[in-house]
Amino acid sequence: MFLKRHFLNILRWGLRLHGTSHLIEVVSAVSEGAYVTATIALIFITIEILASFFIPNEHIHFRPLKTEVHTGCDDKDSPKE
Repeated sequence: MFLKRHFLNILRWGLRLHGTSHLIEVVSAVSEGAYVTATIALIFITIEILASFFIPNEHIHFRPLKTEVHTGCDDKDSPKE
């Protein structure tokens, strides 16, 4: 399935597009003189775009006590710490 194979890439680019689209909000806030709103929006834009670059490429199994991280399900015997 295309979506399953390319989900992380789609997620990364979606976060980047969403973050940069908030620049419209910043421009609008600055033009209205709402500098605090513009600053808050810029902080969240930065966080969102940075998060898009730091999404891991590994395969993650979320467990209640210990989460397993590895490169693929075939590689379960060698989890990363």
